[in-house]
Amino acid sequence: MKRAYRAVSLCFAVIPLLFGSLAVYASPPENIQAKYNLKTQTLLVTIAHDSMFKGSHFIKYVEIKKNGTTVSINTYDSQPTGNNFTYTYKIPAIEEDTFVVVCTCSRGDKKSSSELMVK
Repeated sequence: MKRAYRAVSLCFAVIPLLFGSLAVYASPPENIQAKYNLKTQTLLVTIAHDSMFKGSHFIKYVEIKKNGTTVSINTYDSQPTGNNFTYTYKIPAIEEDTFVVVCTCSRGDKKSSSELMVK
């Protein structure tokens, strides 16, 4: 009986260590750059996100806020090849509108871009 108790105790001690070590590999994007082309009404979002576990760790959501209001939430099931990639969004805007992009990793970490003013 003592042997079974020790085995169960050991399992409960090891399991958090295993799952905790996976969390180390979850990270928000390192960088988000947004550029707006007023002529084509296009927002380009370039994301730098290094992912060791390509299938389970990727940018899942890209939320676009215009003038403080969410205008688009884009959901992805994977991340393009490479650590730097660009998404293109057709969003109408006029001069002096502002954009902020919030990227969320599939493991829950978030990062926001700097505010971009349309010129």
